[in-house]
Amino acid sequence: MENGASSYLRFLSGEKEGFAELVREYKDGLTLFINTIIRDIHISEEAANEVFLKLYVDKPKYKAGYSFKTWLYTIGKNTAINYMKKFRRTAYSSVDDLCYISDETDIEADYIKSEQNLLIHQAIKALKTEYAQVLYLVYFEELSNDEVSKVMGRSRKQVSDLIYCAKKALRAELERRDSNG
Repeated sequence: MENGASSYLRFLSGEKEGFAELVREYKDGLTLFINTIIRDIHISEEAANEVFLKLYVDKPKYKAGYSFKTWLYTIGKNTAINYMKKFRRTAYSSVDDLCYISDETDIEADYIKSEQNLLIHQAIKALKTEYAQVLYLVYFEELSNDEVSKVMGRSRKQVSDLIYCAKKALRAELERRDSNG
């Protein structure tokens, strides 16, 4: 599967296995990307499931001008924003007030195998949302700056500047954690 587009097109033509391939290939990464916005892994899993439900039920038209991952993550970003709005209307006053509950089997821990990457991932979670998003998309999902600009709705220059500032903030966070522990 080159970039997911062929699986999605097979699904649209009636082959259910194409959809199963999409879920297997993109669910974990999409969930972790959405988590950079929502910052609650359980709600992020729910939002990722909603993205796949939209694909399954609504069957939106894939625009071949984008890579499939860029298109999917853009839908994920919009779904996450809608979840954020939904939670603002409920008892939660902000995402920071959400309770973080960890499971024994955490998809983040499964997805990020090495100890160094886990430390980096934890430091990224402490950064501003837009910094966490850009670093995750560039370094964990390996999207190009052009693809990141489409997902985040920013210009290429803004993405470059954001990457620079995010890397600087990450370096400071890692140094802070190293000196504290």
